Amino acid sequence: MNDISSDGLMIKGTLNSAWLCLLLLLGILLPGEALALQVHGEPEGLYVHQMAHLFYILALGYFYWDIRRTSFTGRGWRFLQMFCVLMACWNTLAFTGHLAGLYLDPQSLAQTDCYLQTQLLSPFTLNKYLYFITKLDHLIYVPALFCLFLGLRSFYHCAAKTTLGESK
Repeated sequence: MNDISSDGLMIKGTLNSAWLCLLLLLGILLPGEALALQVHGEPEGLYVHQMAHLFYILALGYFYWDIRRTSFTGRGWRFLQMFCVLMACWNTLAFTGHLAGLYLDPQSLAQTDCYLQTQLLSPFTLNKYLYFITKLDHLIYVPALFCLFLGLRSFYHCAAKTTLGESK
């Protein structure tokens, strides 16, 4: 008596898919708050954030050392090592930038009409120069992610070549 036909399951699955599509469409057309920016509370949030940078530097250092220790060879492993070095440099730069921002007078920054633009006001000090330089972290971060991409692509091509060679 409790047998369910496959037609009933097909209709039920189609209705669930339709509801899911409708909810996704409503979420896209009528978005609420994204809450994508998390502001750290003072001073504990900054401490935890800085500890995370240090932990990430140590983790990348260990990963780099482990790749070297195991003598992995190949193009993908070299790109992965470059990723580790660049990301460790980025974390060091970000750590330094957070410290420089901590000692920066809020009156040293002026918000312009453009949403994404802030001006650093004179007189310029060593701390202000350091703060400015650390804001250029994308010059390290983007090449690091590109090295990760090249490394993973190399691993993929090597695995695909191995899989195709076995299936023949």
